[in-house]
This record gives sequence, C-alpha cells and structure tokens, in this order.
Amino acid sequence: MAPKSTPRAVIHLEGTTLEGGGQLVRIALGLSSLTKKPINITNIRGKRSGGGGLKAQHLTSVQWLGQACNAGLSGVGLKSKEITFTPKQDEQGKTFNVEEQGGQVRITQSTPGSINLIFQAILPYILFSGTASPICVRIVGGTNVSNSPSYEYIHEVLVPMLALIGVPPIEAEVHSRGWSQGSTSLGNITYTIQPLQTKLPAFQLEQRGSITHVKAIIIAPRDMEQSFRGELDVMFEKRESRFFGANTTAGDFDITFEDSHHEKRYYLLLVATTSTGIKLGRDWLYNQAIRPGKTERIVPTMVKKVLDDILAEIEHGGCVDEYMRDQLVIFQALADGKSHVSSGRRGDELVHPSLHAKTAMWVAKEIIGVNFDEEGGCKGVGFRPGGQAKEEEKEADLEDLASDLKVLDVSSS
Repeated sequence: MAPKSTPRAVIHLEGTTLEGGGQLVRIALGLSSLTKKPINITNIRGKRSGGGGLKAQHLTSVQWLGQACNAGLSGVGLKSKEITFTPKQDEQGKTFNVEEQGGQVRITQSTPGSINLIFQAILPYILFSGTASPICVRIVGGTNVSNSPSYEYIHEVLVPMLALIGVPPIEAEVHSRGWSQGSTSLGNITYTIQPLQTKLPAFQLEQRGSITHVKAIIIAPRDMEQSFRGELDVMFEKRESRFFGANTTAGDFDITFEDSHHEKRYYLLLVATTSTGIKLGRDWLYNQAIRPGKTERIVPTMVKKVLDDILAEIEHGGCVDEYMRDQLVIFQALADGKSHVSSGRRGDELVHPSLHAKTAMWVAKEIIGVNFDEEGGCKGVGFRPGGQAKEEEKEADLEDLASDLKVLDVSSS
C-alpha cells in the first residue's frame, strides 16, 4: 500500500501574545517557511494603535516568503488581522530556486515601509535555503524609519554580530535613503547574502571583553554638524571612564557625519566595539515635533539620550544590546546544539530579555519546540540548509506507513 500524506496540523498563534507586534509575524513566517509547518495568526498586531493588522512591510514579507516557498495564502492584505500561511514543496524538494532569478531578488514598495524589517523577515529563509550561489536582494522602501532598525544599525551592529556567530559575511550597500521623517521618500538597499552550506554551529556569546572603540554616526541637516560634534565631544569626555574604565588610553572615539538634506531629519547612532569583536549599539531617529526657531535643544537632547542608552548597555556587562538580543533568537533556535547569549547583570540580577525577545522565544517554542533558559541558553534543532523539510516529509510518510502496517497486522490476527 502506498504511504498516505497526512495534512499537517495548522499551528495557531494569537497575535496579541506578549509584545503583540509585527515581530511575532516576521519570526513566525520565517520559521514556517523553513520548516514547512502551516500557521494561522489571529489578531495581528492587536496591541498596536490605529487598528493593528498588516502594515506595508509585513504584507511585502508575507507575499515574498509565500512566493519563495510556494505557500498557500489566506486572508493576506493590507491591514489584515488574520492570515493563514501554508508552505508547500515542489516536486524536486527545492525550497528556493535562485538560479531561475539569476541570483537577483528585487522587492519593491510604493511607501517607505521599513526595508530593514523586510530584510530581517526574509534573512533566515535565504540563509538556510541551501543555495550555493550568493543572493543579491535589492529592497525599495525606507532606510530610516521610526520604530524600525536603521540601515546604520544593520550595517554597523547586526551584520558584524551575525558574522561573529558563524553566519557568512553579508554585504550591504545603501543606494539612496528613504525616510519617514520630514517629507517621506523612497530609498533602496542591496544586501548580498551567501547562504549557509552546512548547519549553523551552536555559538557562545558569553565573554564580552573590554570596550576598545566607540563610533558615532550622525545624519542631520548640514548646519547642525558642528553642534553635534561639539556636544558629543564634551559629553563623551565627561563619561570617558564609564566607556573604557580606568585605562582610558586603551580606547578611541570617532565621529562620522552625513547631510540629511532636510531640516526635520535627525539621526544618531552610537556603537561600542569590544576586544572580543562584540558590537553594542543604541540610536534615535528623532521623532518629536520640530518647529522653526526651536531647534536649539534637539542636539543636546539626542546626544544625552543616546549616550545614556549605550552606557546602560555597556554597564550591564552583557554581549548583546537590547535590540540584538531578540534578533539572535531565531538563530539560536535553528543552530546545531546549545547556544548561549549573555545579556549581562545589573547588580546581582540577570538582565531579563525584553518583551520583544520573549515574544521571539515564544514563537520559536510554538513552531519548532525549542526552549530558552533564564541564562540565555537554547538547544537548537540543527536545521539542515535546504533539506530538512524534505527529510521531515519522509519521516511523516514513514509514520503513516507504520500506522497502516499496524492496522493491517491487527486486522489479520
């Protein structure tokens, strides 16, 4: 008797769980696309103002991943509050045929939806696709968008940290900027990704080392450059020992500036690099009201806030900043073996994961069954690039065949 193919049970995810935002959707889609496990998400972004539902970048991510893994889609549309995503597999068992696209992927939006949130959503799928050739992904949308990671954070913090845990180097090039502040505009970025060819080994981020370098990246109106430089120099000098400890000669500080070409576009990123290659970052895309003649407090306000934020990250002694912690969850879940990520301590207490990180951990547990301990450890499933879904289908077919044989054996006795 030929083995039967049993439809897989749909995993239901309540969209208001924990943080209840778009990250839940992005991580769920990435894991579903890879593992071929169908998901149903309800009350999408149910804790967000404005009615929730899929925003432009979420919709773009759903549509692209759906096409890439040949998924059946239900309920998908702008502001949709419930979707069902049912991945399929083609006859050859391929999950992503990049050769048909010549290694080039283009994702276009008509609004400045965050390019980098789309990048984060599709990155695990591309990395674990098993494709041998590099994949160039060009995305149109917003490079600097409120409540989203900036291109600078991705390039200066996320990409180096992924390389540190064993992900092949990712190249990033911004062709033009797209902003949500000032007059909205579209930009585009190309990410060149080399997919993994073997399982991602378990990684250990437990020894941070000392701070050796601090970098400030400013994007602001040209006439604000000297104000930023002066404010940063003064505030950094006052806090130098908090960055580098007693041996302040062991570290250095530099500043880069770029003209934002708009009176209402202000952005500041501070990145601390350690002796072990760890990157810690904090930033702010200024999103307060800006009135003509009332701009004198913008620079000192931004500098103080971002400096205080990065110092808080440095002083807990952990190997990741708050935003990096949740980005590594999916890689811990897919890695081969137990990975650890130290978030540091404040006094005698462990720094607990943010609500974003807890949400990512919850999604990973619901879809692939991994668990995270209080000290940042997780035993991953050892996902095999490009082939695990096919192997899982074989296992499911074997289970069905075993069930059929058991029935036959009972009926013949």
